[in-house]
Order: sequence, then C-alpha cells, then structure tokens
Amino acid sequence: MNILARSLIACLLSLLVVGGSVQAAGVREPESPTIFLTGSNRGIGLALTREYAAQGWNVIATCRTPKKADGLRALAAANPKIIVEQLDVTDVRQIEKLASRYRGVPIDVLFHNAAWLGTPLEDQQFGKLDQKLFDEVMNTNVYGPLKLSEALVANVEASKQKKIIGMTSGLGSLTLMGRMSRFYYYQMSKVALNMGMRALRNDLQGRGVTVALLAPGMVDTDLLEDSGYSGKALTPAESAAGLYKLVAALTPQDKGVPVNVDGKPIPW
Repeated sequence: MNILARSLIACLLSLLVVGGSVQAAGVREPESPTIFLTGSNRGIGLALTREYAAQGWNVIATCRTPKKADGLRALAAANPKIIVEQLDVTDVRQIEKLASRYRGVPIDVLFHNAAWLGTPLEDQQFGKLDQKLFDEVMNTNVYGPLKLSEALVANVEASKQKKIIGMTSGLGSLTLMGRMSRFYYYQMSKVALNMGMRALRNDLQGRGVTVALLAPGMVDTDLLEDSGYSGKALTPAESAAGLYKLVAALTPQDKGVPVNVDGKPIPW
C-alpha cells in the first residue's frame, strides 16, 4: 500500500473515530425539528414516521429488529430525513449506547410509542398469571419509556419544542375499565405509565420540558387484533394525523391529563 493510500485511510478513520469511540450520529437537516420515535416498524409507529416525515421533520425511527422492518426501511429509503436505528427499549445497554451516539443532537419530541399487549393473553389472566410475561410487559411499557427519557432528557432540553410523549390507553383508566379483566398486565402497565409520566412531568416542568400522555384511540393494528377487538377502528394513518396535531398544540401550561386522539380527556 503506498503512502498516499495509507494517508487517505488514516484521514477517513480520523473522521469516524473521536476520542476512541464512534463519532456521534446526526440528523439530515439540523434546522428542521426532530422526533425520536420508538416502535416505528409497524402500525401507529410506522404511520407516525410517515406523518412526521411528510411534515418536514427529521425522524429518528427506532425498532427492535430493523432488518425485519421492511415497510420502515422502504420508507427511509425514499425519504433521507428518516434515520432507522435499532433499539430494544427493555435493553438498558442499547438505550445508553444510542443516547451516547446522539449526544448533543436536539430532540424536539421524544415519543414513546413502543408497547406490548403481552401474549399469550391467557398468561395474564387470573388462574394462569405468568411472572416472566409480567416482567416483559412492564419493562416494555413502563420502565423502557422512563429509562429512555432519562437517557435523552438533555437532547430534549436542547431543542426548541422540548416535548416528551407517553402513549397511554383507555385501558389504563380506572374509571373506564368497567368489568374488564382480560388484560391484567397491559392494563396495569398503562396505569403505571400514567403515573410515571405524571411524576416525570413534575420533575421536568421547571426545566421547560412538556410531558404529555396521549392515547391513539382504537386503531386497526396487530395489537388491537391480538386483543380480540372486532369493532370500528381508525386506520393507523388517521390516528397518526390526529396525534401529530395534538403534539403540535401542546404547551408547558398543559396539566398532563391523559388525552385521547379526538382531543377528549381520559379520566384517571
């Protein structure tokens, strides 16, 4: 290898490596607002990715297994403002590693969309309560959003909009649950998420960060199908469009009450 070739390689490596670690990631257009979204590979998450990209946002679209996310990868290939990243929200090391890569990148909206209903459903019903399934549902739906918020709060603070969104559900409402008892773990996880996001709101309010709880409504997704629901439902695109408007309208003066996609408050 000649001296010129070796010099060129050394130069390229110096651009990729800073202080012994991989150089921090960045967004395509820093002047545009940026959303960091979990669970972007399908359903509402994929629709939110499409909606925000169409509105001119940079989208950091994360999911557990990007190589299997054909729809997301195709969307990203057609839109350079979408960056696909691997992230399992139950894996603290992955959270910390990805947060390190995006250190210093302002994130206007951190949207916790990833969630798991918890299947098989019989393993979260009285008489067959499975501890492993409980841990998996709670880690995905509750601990993951809190830990990711902790890891990326500096990015959110550095942005113009400073918003953190937790995706809740009417199934987390004690008032609305009625006689339902099919989804012990999922319902418990949404109640816990509501409380966690409310506590986070109290912690971050003095730092200019708005924390909100939004519900997507009944949406035609794999999660809804797994639940056994067969009634009328929104399309993911309809839900995403409604959620986009709700997020855009949020202000620091909002009280953190859970709100459905139609704009109506969800009772605790």
